[in-house]
Amino acid sequence: MSTRDLDLVICGATGFTGRYVIAALNESPELPGLRVGLAGRRREALAACAARLTKATTPVELIVVDAGDEAGLAAMAARTTAVLTTVGPYLQHGLPLARACAQAGTHCIDLTGEPPFIKKSIDTLHATAMASGARIVHCGGFDSVPSALGTLLLQEPAIAAGGPCEEVV
Repeated sequence: MSTRDLDLVICGATGFTGRYVIAALNESPELPGLRVGLAGRRREALAACAARLTKATTPVELIVVDAGDEAGLAAMAARTTAVLTTVGPYLQHGLPLARACAQAGTHCIDLTGEPPFIKKSIDTLHATAMASGARIVHCGGFDSVPSALGTLLLQEPAIAAGGPCEEVV
């Protein structure tokens, strides 16, 4: 068992993609007993997301932090084993969190499909991550782009026929 306070922090939990991550996590057989944190800018929105983790058996930690708050991100990364982030665009917002994780030895996965961000991350953080043991994994949800486009292509005729689909799975 990890000596850190949390097993997993989800950054951007309140956003569009973050909500899908919360729904999937709630259905995961790993959730009971997992020490989870949700990170974002607004405590009220984080609390609403935490309430959707109905199968959690440990309290869900709410971490109010901005993507540009390097000290806050460093403190958060030091407390958890892994971070999953949905906060993009990554070239604009991703490097401070990836740096905090690399320095803390915290594993980090993102959903980026942005080659310039990936290159910048590797060029600036590879040695630090190797030294700390952190695994920085890019493109964890890159295949979500075709799914999003497929949803759009499905919704357009549905709207033309009288109304959008309420849910696409």
